[in-house]
Amino acid sequence: MEDSRMETHPDLMDPAWSRRAELDARRGAKKDRKQRRKQAPRRRFRPGFRMSRGLVVTLFLSLTAVVLVVAAVVMPQLRGHSSGGSPQPAPVVGGVDLARPYDRTPAANWGEGLAGITVPAGQAVGGFTAQEVDAGYRTVTGAIAAAQLGSRALQDNDGSELLALLTPNERARLAPTLTGPVTAEKGNYLTLIGPKRLLPVSPRMTGFLTAKPGGEGELIIHASYTTAYAFDALPSEARTPADIVPFVREEQDYVIRKAPPFATADAGLSLGDGTAYKTRMACDAIKTGILAPQYADKDRPVVVGAPAVDEVATYDPTKPLPSLNTCG
Repeated sequence: MEDSRMETHPDLMDPAWSRRAELDARRGAKKDRKQRRKQAPRRRFRPGFRMSRGLVVTLFLSLTAVVLVVAAVVMPQLRGHSSGGSPQPAPVVGGVDLARPYDRTPAANWGEGLAGITVPAGQAVGGFTAQEVDAGYRTVTGAIAAAQLGSRALQDNDGSELLALLTPNERARLAPTLTGPVTAEKGNYLTLIGPKRLLPVSPRMTGFLTAKPGGEGELIIHASYTTAYAFDALPSEARTPADIVPFVREEQDYVIRKAPPFATADAGLSLGDGTAYKTRMACDAIKTGILAPQYADKDRPVVVGAPAVDEVATYDPTKPLPSLNTCG
């Protein structure tokens, strides 16, 4: 009877055939695995952080704004460096803040108006009592205010406020100058403002008063002070605070006389010896008696750098008055 069982098939009983069959099976399995990998969807690598299109656009716009701001600040400075000239006294970065014009100037911490002038307590001097000396100080501060801060002087070039404080004979002597047209001589007594107008902020002052005896019946009150004025300007006119803030330093004697021994017409306040030093102003204007900011000068150099002089000492009333002519 014939044996029909699978395990007794002649091919299965042949060792060589068995080896070939096993090898073919392995090759087929390997081929099937490759085919399945090809058909399966590929898994792409995804980083932990992925920027959206909106975030990319926002970053691009932010970087563009930063570049434009840097260019707006740096390019004017580069143009200034390329122009040459002598050093400029104030830093350029930041421009001019007309709401805070005294920032980055020597007057930044000075008092507003007469608040910046130190007035000592009255003490007896010569033939004047402490009360009379104290009254003399008040008279002198009034004269300073009329000449350097008064609206008539600053707005109308009118010296009538100062004249009203003087003795009758002193008024007669100075009236033609103080009430006349603008001249360099008139500018020696008053701060006169021209077409370039002041900002609506108080001038800044620093200084002090001292008293000493004069001749018989005379009291001499000496005023040492510096005043800073802030002028209005267009953005194209002013690069730094120094362009809009000129300084006027004064060393002035005021003489107070009694009657007797002096006549009634000479009793009271008269102007004694005085000298002034002005900087950061327009030289063209000051030669006519007008105080103007230095940006008003024609053909002024465009320069950058540190101050050429020690401005702190220049404006310090306790230091000697500079002898340098700032306008040449």
